Amino acid sequence: MQRLLISALLAGAMVSGCATKRYPMMTQFSEEEASAMTCRELAIELGRAEQAQAQIRDTARTDWRSAAGFLVDFGIGNAMARSDADKAVTRRILDIRSAQGDKSCLSQ
Repeated sequence: MQRLLISALLAGAMVSGCATKRYPMMTQFSEEEASAMTCRELAIELGRAEQAQAQIRDTARTDWRSAAGFLVDFGIGNAMARSDADKAVTRRILDIRSAQGDKSCLSQ
């Protein structure tokens, strides 16, 4: 009975896709934000997003959490978390750059 319980718990952990790493998650850049921000504020926000992107790369490096994640769910949880974080930050950077172009910030 005890073996069955342990097996069920291990199977549940493997299927759950648990991430052992914490990636910074950026929110979507809204049109309201873009219209309210000045060129300087957009540049600052772009810097923050690029910093988050660098932090995602640093967090993705192999360490003990990578090994733990692989043992728990073959690394699927960490890969999913990184993919979601990458997509969010890339989308935010593209939206900020688009807003900078709309406001002609890049030529200043």
